[in-house]
Amino acid sequence: MNLPRTNFVLQHGWVDNITARQRMLRQWWYRLPAGLRSPVWSTILASLIILGLLLAFHQVVHEAVQQGELRHKAYALQAEATWRCKVLPARGASDSCLLQLSASADGRGLPSAQATQLASQ
Repeated sequence: MNLPRTNFVLQHGWVDNITARQRMLRQWWYRLPAGLRSPVWSTILASLIILGLLLAFHQVVHEAVQQGELRHKAYALQAEATWRCKVLPARGASDSCLLQLSASADGRGLPSAQATQLASQ
């Protein structure tokens, strides 16, 4: 392995230890059994890492698609409910239905006094 040599002095006078680290890495590599140093193991390891990354990407995309479908269904249900409120024959019933629908869509809901008042109209 021909690695570039980098012997330079840092600003504070410390000698750079990249060469020492490279030497330690080289020694560790050559201490491994010959079977592990073969390119087959590095290929297998790289393939497993790529497969894991692809599976993680698939999971993220799958969750995003499911969330999009749920959002689409919610918008469709909201549009259908709005349409049903608008086609009510009485103007007051239509307005109260739309008011109730917008309050429930905001997540606030209506206080029980208002709900009973709207129900009586």
